[in-house]
Amino acid sequence: MAEKKKIKLRVRDTDKLVFEGWVDRISSYNEEGPFDIYPQHANFISIIKKQITLYNDGEKIKDIPLERAILKIKKDVAKVFLGIEILSEINEEEFNVEKKPPKTS
Repeated sequence: MAEKKKIKLRVRDTDKLVFEGWVDRISSYNEEGPFDIYPQHANFISIIKKQITLYNDGEKIKDIPLERAILKIKKDVAKVFLGIEILSEINEEEFNVEKKPPKTS
């Protein structure tokens, strides 16, 4: 019998590795709603929210709660980066950005 394909997954936050291993399904949420990723999924990148749920051999192995993260999958290798900030939520003053362009004479 042929061996089932798996996804190699690494989940990191800003300080440490949260999870590293092989899974056969990743479930999460993005702006479009809930979604699942299985082996041989198309290359994909998304901002995810709420949580990420990991499955192996058809059984749930881990729930990772999150506010927002980036998920990238390419050729059955998935990476999740926790602890991101959304640029639109960052205070403009932190970047010294003026709301209106300066007037020219």
